[in-house]
Amino acid sequence: MSQRTIAFVGISGVGKSTFLRSAAKKIPFQHLTAGSLIGRARESECDRLRLQNIDENQRLLVAGFEMAKNSTESLVVIDGHVIIDAGNGLQAIGADVFAALSVGAIVHLEAKAMQILTNRQGDKSRDRPTLSVNELAAHQIRSRNAALDISRSLTIPFRSFSHDDVSEFCAFAIGL
Repeated sequence: MSQRTIAFVGISGVGKSTFLRSAAKKIPFQHLTAGSLIGRARESECDRLRLQNIDENQRLLVAGFEMAKNSTESLVVIDGHVIIDAGNGLQAIGADVFAALSVGAIVHLEAKAMQILTNRQGDKSRDRPTLSVNELAAHQIRSRNAALDISRSLTIPFRSFSHDDVSEFCAFAIGL
């Protein structure tokens, strides 16, 4: 059996985990979050990870993925980011990290900036920077462009979806 790995990315608060819970009702896959993979490797709290050394976190992400991935699953989806707001501006994650994870496709989830703001304000369990609607819109554009750059660098498929596209995502994932 050939295992396929999809990097499912988007900015914090776009609703990646919610989208993937809906997709899991339609197709089987192993859902791994980048924060939990890093935390597993580091045994740390996920919300503080963005403030720690980005390069070290990415090394831990790869190590955590190797520990957590289930080799019997035909599809693994890593829920994470391509850019990180580390408190001193946005930092891109290198294509080398996605290559080390053997990512075969990148999917970017997008939503209206106002919806992202509402999601972020409603989630009191996470510590996120306070951003305006315009800042969130710009952040999302940078995230999309970074995901597209990574897919081009690795010559792997790139797709962008919204929350209305769960069935289309499932068809894409199955077709890889």
